[in-house]
Amino acid sequence: MKNQLIAGALLSIWSLTGCDEFLDAKPQQSLVIPNTLNDFQALLDAEPRYMNMVGNLALLGSDEMVLGPNVLTRINPEEKAMYFWEKEIYTQSDMVNEWRTIYSMIYYANLVIDGVEDFEPRDEVERLRANELKGAAMFSRALGHFSLMQVFAAPYDPEQTSLPGIPLRTTADINLQTSLSSTAEVYALILEDLEFARTHMQDKAEMVTRASKWSAEALLSRVFMTMQEYEKVVKHAGIALSIGNELMDFNTLPVGGTYTFPRFNPEVIHHARLLNNRMTFNAEQFVHPDLYALYDSLDLRKTVLFDSARTEGYVNLVSRYTGDYFDFGGLAVDEVLLDHAEASLRIGNEKEALEDLNELLRHRYVSGEFTELNLSGEPLMRRILEERRKELLFRGIRWLDLRRLNQDPAYAVTLDRSYNGSEAVLLPEGDGYTVSIPPNEYTLNPNLD
Repeated sequence: MKNQLIAGALLSIWSLTGCDEFLDAKPQQSLVIPNTLNDFQALLDAEPRYMNMVGNLALLGSDEMVLGPNVLTRINPEEKAMYFWEKEIYTQSDMVNEWRTIYSMIYYANLVIDGVEDFEPRDEVERLRANELKGAAMFSRALGHFSLMQVFAAPYDPEQTSLPGIPLRTTADINLQTSLSSTAEVYALILEDLEFARTHMQDKAEMVTRASKWSAEALLSRVFMTMQEYEKVVKHAGIALSIGNELMDFNTLPVGGTYTFPRFNPEVIHHARLLNNRMTFNAEQFVHPDLYALYDSLDLRKTVLFDSARTEGYVNLVSRYTGDYFDFGGLAVDEVLLDHAEASLRIGNEKEALEDLNELLRHRYVSGEFTELNLSGEPLMRRILEERRKELLFRGIRWLDLRRLNQDPAYAVTLDRSYNGSEAVLLPEGDGYTVSIPPNEYTLNPNLD
Protein backbone atom coordinates (compact mmCIF):
# COMPACT_ATOMS: atom_id res chain seq x y z
CA MET A 1 0.00 0.00 0.00
CA LYS A 2 2.89 2.36 0.72
CA ASN A 3 4.03 2.10 -2.87
CA GLN A 4 0.53 2.88 -4.09
CA LEU A 5 0.51 5.99 -1.89
CA ILE A 6 3.74 7.11 -3.53
CA ALA A 7 2.39 6.32 -6.98
CA GLY A 8 -0.82 8.17 -6.32
CA ALA A 9 1.07 11.20 -5.16
CA LEU A 10 3.23 11.15 -8.27
CA LEU A 11 0.14 11.04 -10.41
CA SER A 12 -1.37 13.98 -8.60
CA ILE A 13 1.80 16.01 -9.11
CA TRP A 14 1.76 15.19 -12.82
CA SER A 15 -1.92 15.93 -13.36
CA LEU A 16 -1.79 19.21 -11.47
CA THR A 17 1.40 20.58 -12.99
CA GLY A 18 1.72 18.86 -16.36
CA CYS A 19 5.46 18.95 -15.78
CA ASP A 20 7.69 16.64 -17.80
CA GLU A 21 9.93 16.27 -14.77
CA PHE A 22 7.13 15.05 -12.47
CA LEU A 23 9.03 11.85 -11.68
CA ASP A 24 11.75 13.96 -10.09
CA ALA A 25 9.31 15.60 -7.67
CA LYS A 26 9.22 14.42 -4.06
CA PRO A 27 5.79 12.82 -3.49
CA GLN A 28 3.48 13.91 -0.69
CA GLN A 29 1.38 11.09 0.71
CA SER A 30 -1.35 13.52 1.67
CA LEU A 31 -2.29 14.00 -1.97
CA VAL A 32 -5.25 12.19 -3.53
CA ILE A 33 -4.68 8.44 -4.02
CA PRO A 34 -6.35 6.61 -6.94
CA ASN A 35 -8.40 3.76 -5.48
CA THR A 36 -11.71 3.64 -7.37
CA LEU A 37 -12.48 2.13 -10.76
CA ASN A 38 -13.02 5.62 -12.15
CA ASP A 39 -9.59 6.63 -10.83
CA PHE A 40 -8.00 3.69 -12.62
CA GLN A 41 -9.82 4.53 -15.84
CA ALA A 42 -8.55 8.10 -15.58
CA LEU A 43 -4.99 6.77 -15.33
CA LEU A 44 -5.43 4.72 -18.48
CA ASP A 45 -7.00 7.71 -20.26
CA ALA A 46 -3.89 9.88 -19.75
CA GLU A 47 -3.74 10.69 -23.48
CA PRO A 48 -1.80 12.25 -25.12
CA ARG A 49 0.75 11.93 -22.29
CA TYR A 50 2.46 8.57 -21.88
CA MET A 51 -0.45 6.15 -22.24
CA ASN A 52 -0.87 6.63 -26.00
CA MET A 53 2.70 7.17 -27.08
CA VAL A 54 5.41 4.99 -28.53
CA GLY A 55 8.99 5.83 -29.39
CA ASN A 56 10.36 7.46 -32.54
CA LEU A 57 13.84 5.91 -32.64
CA ALA A 58 12.55 3.12 -34.91
CA LEU A 59 11.47 5.72 -37.46
CA LEU A 60 14.79 7.56 -37.19
CA GLY A 61 16.72 4.37 -37.87
CA SER A 62 14.74 3.04 -40.82
CA ASP A 63 14.99 3.83 -44.54
CA GLU A 64 11.70 5.74 -44.88
CA MET A 65 12.90 9.32 -44.63
CA VAL A 66 15.75 11.67 -45.39
CA LEU A 67 16.54 14.52 -43.03
CA GLY A 68 17.86 17.75 -44.51
CA PRO A 69 20.75 19.75 -43.01
CA ASN A 70 18.45 22.20 -41.24
CA VAL A 71 16.65 19.53 -39.23
CA LEU A 72 19.88 17.62 -38.53
CA THR A 73 21.19 20.67 -36.67
CA ARG A 74 18.01 20.85 -34.57
CA ILE A 75 17.45 17.30 -33.34
CA ASN A 76 19.29 16.22 -30.20
CA PRO A 77 22.60 14.34 -30.38
CA GLU A 78 21.05 11.01 -29.39
CA GLU A 79 18.51 11.20 -32.20
CA LYS A 80 21.16 12.21 -34.70
CA ALA A 81 23.32 9.28 -33.57
CA MET A 82 20.36 6.93 -34.12
CA TYR A 83 19.77 8.37 -37.60
CA PHE A 84 23.38 7.60 -38.57
CA TRP A 85 23.44 4.26 -36.67
CA GLU A 86 26.37 5.33 -34.52
CA LYS A 87 27.59 2.81 -31.98
CA GLU A 88 27.75 5.38 -29.17
CA ILE A 89 24.35 7.05 -29.00
CA TYR A 90 24.63 8.68 -25.57
CA THR A 91 26.67 11.69 -26.54
CA GLN A 92 24.97 14.29 -24.36
CA SER A 93 22.41 12.71 -22.06
CA ASP A 94 22.48 9.28 -20.50
CA MET A 95 18.70 8.79 -20.60
CA VAL A 96 16.93 9.09 -23.95
CA ASN A 97 13.36 10.34 -23.96
CA GLU A 98 12.08 7.09 -25.44
CA TRP A 99 13.30 4.98 -22.52
CA ARG A 100 11.91 7.35 -19.91
CA THR A 101 8.55 7.89 -21.56
CA ILE A 102 7.69 4.26 -22.29
CA TYR A 103 8.71 3.11 -18.84
CA SER A 104 6.42 5.85 -17.51
CA MET A 105 3.57 4.26 -19.48
CA ILE A 106 4.49 0.86 -18.02
CA TYR A 107 4.57 2.43 -14.55
CA TYR A 108 1.04 3.78 -14.87
CA ALA A 109 -0.17 0.46 -16.25
CA ASN A 110 1.34 -1.29 -13.21
CA LEU A 111 -0.27 1.23 -10.91
CA VAL A 112 -3.67 0.22 -12.31
CA ILE A 113 -2.85 -3.50 -12.15
CA ASP A 114 -1.70 -3.23 -8.53
CA GLY A 115 -4.72 -1.13 -7.62
CA VAL A 116 -7.24 -3.44 -9.23
CA GLU A 117 -5.72 -6.43 -7.48
CA ASP A 118 -6.32 -4.69 -4.13
CA PHE A 119 -9.80 -3.51 -5.14
CA GLU A 120 -12.78 -5.32 -3.58
CA PRO A 121 -15.78 -5.24 -5.98
CA ARG A 122 -19.22 -4.89 -4.45
CA ASP A 123 -21.01 -6.85 -7.17
CA GLU A 124 -20.56 -8.73 -10.45
CA VAL A 125 -20.72 -5.53 -12.49
CA GLU A 126 -17.76 -4.07 -10.61
CA ARG A 127 -15.86 -7.35 -10.81
CA LEU A 128 -16.20 -7.46 -14.60
CA ARG A 129 -15.24 -3.81 -14.96
CA ALA A 130 -12.21 -4.29 -12.70
CA ASN A 131 -11.02 -7.18 -14.85
CA GLU A 132 -11.54 -5.12 -17.99
CA LEU A 133 -9.46 -2.28 -16.54
CA LYS A 134 -6.76 -4.76 -15.55
CA GLY A 135 -6.83 -6.14 -19.10
CA ALA A 136 -6.47 -2.64 -20.54
CA ALA A 137 -3.52 -1.96 -18.25
CA MET A 138 -1.91 -5.24 -19.27
CA PHE A 139 -2.33 -4.26 -22.91
CA SER A 140 -0.45 -1.01 -22.23
CA ARG A 141 2.26 -2.83 -20.29
CA ALA A 142 2.67 -5.32 -23.13
CA LEU A 143 2.82 -2.55 -25.72
CA GLY A 144 5.45 -0.73 -23.66
CA HIS A 145 7.71 -3.74 -23.12
CA PHE A 146 7.34 -4.80 -26.76
CA SER A 147 8.18 -1.32 -28.07
CA LEU A 148 11.32 -1.11 -25.93
CA MET A 149 12.46 -4.55 -27.10
CA GLN A 150 12.42 -3.37 -30.73
CA VAL A 151 15.07 -0.75 -30.01
CA PHE A 152 17.01 -1.69 -26.86
CA ALA A 153 17.38 -5.43 -27.50
CA ALA A 154 18.74 -7.44 -30.41
CA PRO A 155 16.31 -8.43 -33.19
CA TYR A 156 14.21 -11.42 -32.13
CA ASP A 157 15.75 -14.68 -33.28
CA PRO A 158 13.78 -17.86 -32.51
CA GLU A 159 17.10 -19.68 -32.07
CA GLN A 160 18.60 -17.18 -29.60
CA THR A 161 15.92 -16.36 -27.04
CA SER A 162 18.41 -16.45 -24.17
CA LEU A 163 19.94 -13.15 -25.33
CA PRO A 164 19.58 -10.16 -22.97
CA GLY A 165 16.32 -8.26 -23.21
CA ILE A 166 15.30 -5.33 -21.01
CA PRO A 167 14.35 -4.84 -17.35
CA LEU A 168 10.81 -6.10 -16.78
CA ARG A 169 8.59 -3.92 -14.63
CA THR A 170 5.68 -5.85 -13.12
CA THR A 171 4.82 -3.63 -10.18
CA ALA A 172 4.38 0.08 -9.49
CA ASP A 173 6.90 -0.14 -6.66
CA ILE A 174 9.34 2.57 -7.73
CA ASN A 175 11.96 1.34 -5.25
CA LEU A 176 12.15 -2.18 -6.64
CA GLN A 177 15.33 -2.97 -8.54
CA THR A 178 15.20 -5.57 -11.29
CA SER A 179 17.70 -7.63 -13.21
CA LEU A 180 18.00 -7.77 -16.98
CA SER A 181 15.49 -10.33 -18.28
CA SER A 182 16.18 -12.60 -21.22
CA THR A 183 14.41 -12.21 -24.55
CA ALA A 184 12.34 -15.32 -23.76
CA GLU A 185 11.26 -13.92 -20.37
CA VAL A 186 10.23 -10.55 -21.84
CA TYR A 187 8.17 -12.09 -24.63
CA ALA A 188 6.60 -14.56 -22.19
CA LEU A 189 5.28 -11.65 -20.10
CA ILE A 190 4.11 -9.75 -23.19
CA LEU A 191 2.12 -12.77 -24.36
CA GLU A 192 0.77 -13.47 -20.88
CA ASP A 193 -0.43 -9.87 -20.55
CA LEU A 194 -2.10 -9.91 -23.97
CA GLU A 195 -3.76 -13.27 -23.33
CA PHE A 196 -5.39 -11.83 -20.20
CA ALA A 197 -6.32 -8.65 -22.08
CA ARG A 198 -7.96 -10.43 -25.02
CA THR A 199 -10.11 -12.58 -22.75
CA HIS A 200 -11.28 -9.88 -20.34
CA MET A 201 -12.12 -6.90 -22.54
CA GLN A 202 -15.05 -6.06 -24.80
CA ASP A 203 -14.59 -6.46 -28.55
CA LYS A 204 -14.44 -2.70 -29.08
CA ALA A 205 -13.90 0.15 -26.66
CA GLU A 206 -15.97 3.32 -26.50
CA MET A 207 -12.97 5.22 -27.83
CA VAL A 208 -10.00 3.97 -29.84
CA THR A 209 -7.66 5.64 -27.35
CA ARG A 210 -8.68 2.82 -25.00
CA ALA A 211 -7.65 -0.81 -25.26
CA SER A 212 -10.05 -3.55 -26.34
CA LYS A 213 -10.08 -7.18 -27.43
CA TRP A 214 -9.70 -5.78 -30.97
CA SER A 215 -6.47 -3.98 -30.08
CA ALA A 216 -5.12 -6.92 -28.06
CA GLU A 217 -5.63 -9.28 -31.01
CA ALA A 218 -4.01 -6.77 -33.37
CA LEU A 219 -1.00 -6.38 -31.07
CA LEU A 220 -0.71 -10.17 -30.79
CA SER A 221 -0.56 -10.26 -34.58
CA ARG A 222 2.32 -7.76 -34.54
CA VAL A 223 4.15 -9.59 -31.76
CA PHE A 224 3.89 -12.97 -33.46
CA MET A 225 5.06 -11.41 -36.75
CA THR A 226 8.19 -10.31 -34.90
CA MET A 227 8.55 -13.79 -33.40
CA GLN A 228 8.05 -15.32 -36.88
CA GLU A 229 5.28 -17.58 -35.60
CA TYR A 230 3.12 -17.18 -38.67
CA GLU A 231 0.32 -19.64 -37.83
CA LYS A 232 -0.37 -17.61 -34.71
CA VAL A 233 -0.29 -14.43 -36.78
CA VAL A 234 -3.02 -15.85 -39.01
CA LYS A 235 -5.05 -16.79 -35.95
CA HIS A 236 -4.92 -13.46 -34.13
CA ALA A 237 -5.00 -11.25 -37.23
CA GLY A 238 -8.05 -13.23 -38.32
CA ILE A 239 -9.80 -12.63 -35.00
CA ALA A 240 -8.98 -8.91 -35.15
CA LEU A 241 -10.35 -8.66 -38.69
CA SER A 242 -13.51 -10.50 -37.66
CA ILE A 243 -14.12 -7.76 -35.06
CA GLY A 244 -13.50 -4.94 -37.53
CA ASN A 245 -12.07 -4.91 -41.06
CA GLU A 246 -13.30 -1.67 -42.63
CA LEU A 247 -10.89 -0.01 -45.03
CA MET A 248 -11.15 3.56 -46.23
CA ASP A 249 -11.72 3.94 -49.95
CA PHE A 250 -9.08 6.46 -50.98
CA ASN A 251 -11.26 7.39 -53.97
CA THR A 252 -13.53 9.23 -51.53
CA LEU A 253 -10.74 11.25 -49.89
CA PRO A 254 -9.76 14.79 -50.86
CA VAL A 255 -6.58 15.11 -52.92
CA GLY A 256 -3.84 17.68 -52.51
CA GLY A 257 -4.56 18.76 -48.95
CA THR A 258 -2.99 18.10 -45.57
CA TYR A 259 -4.32 16.12 -42.62
CA THR A 260 -6.62 14.24 -45.01
CA PHE A 261 -7.64 11.56 -42.54
CA PRO A 262 -10.05 12.21 -39.66
CA ARG A 263 -8.47 11.97 -36.22
CA PHE A 264 -10.00 8.56 -35.51
CA ASN A 265 -10.55 7.13 -38.96
CA PRO A 266 -12.41 3.79 -39.38
CA GLU A 267 -9.18 1.82 -39.78
CA VAL A 268 -7.74 2.84 -36.40
CA ILE A 269 -7.90 -0.03 -33.91
CA HIS A 270 -5.88 1.66 -31.18
CA HIS A 271 -4.79 5.28 -31.35
CA ALA A 272 -1.22 6.15 -30.40
CA ARG A 273 1.40 8.50 -31.77
CA LEU A 274 5.14 8.52 -32.03
CA LEU A 275 7.03 10.80 -29.69
CA ASN A 276 7.51 14.09 -31.42
CA ASN A 277 10.73 16.02 -31.71
CA ARG A 278 11.99 18.85 -33.85
CA MET A 279 12.01 16.71 -36.97
CA THR A 280 8.25 16.08 -36.65
CA PHE A 281 7.35 19.61 -37.70
CA ASN A 282 10.28 20.35 -39.98
CA ALA A 283 9.84 20.86 -43.72
CA GLU A 284 13.13 19.01 -44.26
CA GLN A 285 11.72 15.71 -43.01
CA PHE A 286 11.52 14.23 -46.51
CA VAL A 287 10.11 10.93 -47.73
CA HIS A 288 12.98 8.76 -48.95
CA PRO A 289 13.08 9.00 -52.78
CA ASP A 290 13.37 5.21 -53.11
CA LEU A 291 10.15 4.77 -51.14
CA TYR A 292 8.27 7.46 -53.07
CA ALA A 293 9.32 5.85 -56.36
CA LEU A 294 7.37 2.70 -55.48
CA TYR A 295 3.99 4.43 -56.00
CA ASP A 296 2.67 4.39 -59.57
CA SER A 297 0.39 7.00 -61.15
CA LEU A 298 -2.83 5.08 -60.42
CA ASP A 299 -1.99 4.62 -56.75
CA LEU A 300 -4.07 7.16 -54.83
CA ARG A 301 -1.66 7.06 -51.91
CA LYS A 302 0.73 9.06 -54.08
CA THR A 303 -1.59 12.07 -54.03
CA VAL A 304 -3.32 11.54 -50.67
CA LEU A 305 -0.21 10.99 -48.55
CA PHE A 306 2.36 13.29 -50.14
CA ASP A 307 2.95 16.82 -51.34
CA SER A 308 5.91 18.51 -52.95
CA ALA A 309 8.50 19.80 -50.50
CA ARG A 310 10.03 23.25 -50.62
CA THR A 311 13.29 21.57 -51.57
CA GLU A 312 13.25 20.58 -55.22
CA GLY A 313 13.19 16.86 -55.89
CA TYR A 314 11.70 15.87 -52.53
CA VAL A 315 8.23 15.27 -51.11
CA ASN A 316 6.83 15.50 -47.58
CA LEU A 317 4.38 13.18 -45.90
CA VAL A 318 1.33 15.37 -45.24
CA SER A 319 -1.41 12.92 -44.20
CA ARG A 320 -1.13 10.57 -41.24
CA TYR A 321 -3.55 8.30 -39.41
CA THR A 322 -3.36 10.58 -36.35
CA GLY A 323 -5.36 13.13 -38.33
CA ASP A 324 -2.72 15.79 -37.71
CA TYR A 325 1.05 16.31 -38.02
CA PHE A 326 2.06 13.68 -35.43
CA ASP A 327 3.28 10.36 -36.79
CA PHE A 328 0.87 7.49 -36.12
CA GLY A 329 2.18 4.79 -33.80
CA GLY A 330 -0.96 2.81 -33.10
CA LEU A 331 -2.66 -0.26 -34.57
CA ALA A 332 -4.81 -0.20 -37.68
CA VAL A 333 -6.75 -2.52 -39.97
CA ASP A 334 -4.37 -2.09 -42.91
CA GLU A 335 -1.43 -3.41 -40.87
CA VAL A 336 -3.41 -6.40 -39.60
CA LEU A 337 -4.62 -7.22 -43.12
CA LEU A 338 -1.04 -7.18 -44.41
CA ASP A 339 0.06 -9.31 -41.44
CA HIS A 340 -2.64 -11.81 -42.38
CA ALA A 341 -1.58 -11.75 -46.04
CA GLU A 342 2.12 -12.37 -45.41
CA ALA A 343 1.57 -14.97 -42.71
CA SER A 344 -1.03 -16.82 -44.82
CA LEU A 345 1.45 -17.08 -47.68
CA ARG A 346 4.22 -18.26 -45.36
CA ILE A 347 2.09 -21.18 -44.14
CA GLY A 348 1.08 -22.14 -47.68
CA ASN A 349 -2.29 -20.41 -48.15
CA GLU A 350 -1.63 -18.44 -51.36
CA LYS A 351 -5.31 -17.93 -52.17
CA GLU A 352 -6.07 -16.15 -48.90
CA ALA A 353 -2.87 -14.10 -49.11
CA LEU A 354 -3.77 -12.89 -52.60
CA GLU A 355 -7.33 -12.08 -51.54
CA ASP A 356 -6.02 -9.98 -48.66
CA LEU A 357 -3.63 -8.08 -50.92
CA ASN A 358 -6.26 -7.37 -53.57
CA GLU A 359 -8.71 -6.26 -50.89
CA LEU A 360 -6.26 -3.60 -49.73
CA LEU A 361 -5.32 -2.40 -53.21
CA ARG A 362 -8.95 -2.08 -54.34
CA HIS A 363 -9.28 0.61 -51.68
CA ARG A 364 -6.05 2.37 -52.64
CA TYR A 365 -6.14 2.56 -56.46
CA VAL A 366 -8.18 4.72 -58.82
CA SER A 367 -11.65 3.25 -59.15
CA GLY A 368 -12.13 1.30 -62.36
CA GLU A 369 -8.39 1.36 -63.12
CA PHE A 370 -7.17 -1.35 -60.77
CA THR A 371 -6.74 -4.83 -62.21
CA GLU A 372 -6.66 -7.49 -59.55
CA LEU A 373 -3.28 -9.12 -59.13
CA ASN A 374 -2.80 -12.76 -60.02
CA LEU A 375 0.49 -13.61 -58.36
CA SER A 376 1.83 -16.62 -56.52
CA GLY A 377 4.96 -17.82 -54.79
CA GLU A 378 7.95 -15.49 -54.59
CA PRO A 379 6.45 -12.66 -56.72
CA LEU A 380 3.43 -12.57 -54.40
CA MET A 381 5.63 -12.44 -51.31
CA ARG A 382 7.72 -9.60 -52.71
CA ARG A 383 4.60 -7.62 -53.59
CA ILE A 384 3.15 -8.10 -50.10
CA LEU A 385 6.41 -6.91 -48.55
CA GLU A 386 6.47 -3.93 -50.92
CA GLU A 387 2.93 -3.01 -49.92
CA ARG A 388 3.89 -3.20 -46.26
CA ARG A 389 6.56 -0.62 -46.98
CA LYS A 390 4.21 1.62 -48.98
CA GLU A 391 1.18 1.33 -46.69
CA LEU A 392 2.67 1.40 -43.20
CA LEU A 393 5.20 4.18 -43.65
CA PHE A 394 6.31 6.53 -40.86
CA ARG A 395 4.76 4.32 -38.16
CA GLY A 396 7.90 2.59 -36.88
CA ILE A 397 6.81 -0.69 -38.46
CA ARG A 398 9.42 -0.66 -41.22
CA TRP A 399 12.11 -0.97 -38.52
CA LEU A 400 10.39 -4.09 -37.18
CA ASP A 401 10.22 -5.53 -40.68
CA LEU A 402 13.90 -4.81 -41.37
CA ARG A 403 14.97 -6.52 -38.14
CA ARG A 404 12.87 -9.57 -39.02
CA LEU A 405 13.47 -9.83 -42.75
CA ASN A 406 17.22 -9.24 -42.54
CA GLN A 407 17.52 -12.72 -41.05
CA ASP A 408 16.67 -14.13 -44.49
CA PRO A 409 19.40 -13.39 -47.07
CA ALA A 410 16.76 -13.24 -49.81
CA TYR A 411 15.18 -10.15 -48.23
CA ALA A 412 18.13 -8.59 -46.39
CA VAL A 413 18.73 -4.88 -46.96
CA THR A 414 21.81 -2.72 -46.50
CA LEU A 415 20.98 0.86 -45.53
CA ASP A 416 23.16 3.88 -46.23
CA ARG A 417 23.12 7.61 -45.60
CA SER A 418 25.32 10.39 -46.90
CA TYR A 419 25.88 13.73 -45.18
CA ASN A 420 28.60 16.39 -45.34
CA GLY A 421 30.83 14.22 -47.48
CA SER A 422 30.68 11.21 -45.15
CA GLU A 423 28.70 8.01 -45.50
CA ALA A 424 27.06 5.79 -42.89
CA VAL A 425 26.15 2.17 -43.66
CA LEU A 426 23.98 -0.26 -41.71
CA LEU A 427 24.50 -3.88 -42.70
CA PRO A 428 21.64 -6.41 -42.30
CA GLU A 429 23.18 -7.77 -39.09
CA GLY A 430 24.76 -4.48 -38.03
CA ASP A 431 25.07 -3.28 -34.45
CA GLY A 432 22.94 -0.25 -35.34
CA TYR A 433 19.78 -2.34 -34.99
CA THR A 434 20.27 -2.43 -31.22
CA VAL A 435 20.61 0.64 -29.00
CA SER A 436 22.44 0.08 -25.72
CA ILE A 437 20.54 0.49 -22.48
CA PRO A 438 21.08 4.01 -21.05
CA PRO A 439 24.16 4.10 -18.78
CA ASN A 440 22.22 5.89 -16.05
CA GLU A 441 19.95 2.84 -15.77
CA TYR A 442 22.92 0.78 -14.53
CA THR A 443 23.70 3.45 -11.93
CA LEU A 444 20.13 3.50 -10.65
CA ASN A 445 19.68 -0.26 -10.89
CA PRO A 446 22.90 -2.17 -9.99
CA ASN A 447 21.09 -5.50 -10.44
CA LEU A 448 21.39 -5.04 -14.23
CA ASP A 449 25.14 -5.76 -14.14
